[in-house]
Amino acid sequence: MKKVLLILFASFFSFSNAMAEAQVSAGASLHVAVFAAEGKERNYDYAGTLAKTTVEYGAFKESYASFFAEVGNGTVGIGLSYVPGEISTPTNESEQVQSTNHTSTTEKVEADFDSLMTLYAIARLPVHGLYIKAGVSKVDIDITETNSSATYNDIDDVDGFTVGFGIERDIGGLAIRAEIMGHEFDDVSGNNGSAAGAADANVIDVTEMIGASASISLVKNF
Repeated sequence: MKKVLLILFASFFSFSNAMAEAQVSAGASLHVAVFAAEGKERNYDYAGTLAKTTVEYGAFKESYASFFAEVGNGTVGIGLSYVPGEISTPTNESEQVQSTNHTSTTEKVEADFDSLMTLYAIARLPVHGLYIKAGVSKVDIDITETNSSATYNDIDDVDGFTVGFGIERDIGGLAIRAEIMGHEFDDVSGNNGSAAGAADANVIDVTEMIGASASISLVKNF
């Protein structure tokens, strides 16, 4: 993820240098979002035989804050936003039978979307302060498990895409924005340390990760 962040920062500041006389903006946003995905869990027994497959579609709501900086000519520009905290999914619980002693345990798994960063373009429309935005995102997915017989691998550098629109109004020395964005992320897969077909493997595939967010932002133009 660090390499990706360096590339994004370099792209942003290269654009800034090319538009040295342009308007620079910085701000903070509060988001309320709904994310959804389809998850498939494959459980293998002590012999490496697929014992059970569970497919579920779930959604959750989360609130989070972000910070951003932009540079442009007042009509079009480029921006970089960063979510300093984590976006956490609800905890999923499942019953697992151990092959060694055939006892049953309740395993709990939670995923945290960490260091969400988005490089985007913004274009202002000549009506009522409206604008449109589109960008690409990078995020790490940290997996936390409880009572698990093994550790699930974290997933780095998951790509995403976002597009939406908003409205901006001046309020004295600041501006306020109201915005709606749609989000989509690439499919990912994780396991408990054993690949599909291995003894006691537990493999999770997450697909169709989509979301929508509404946000309010305060912006300072320099």
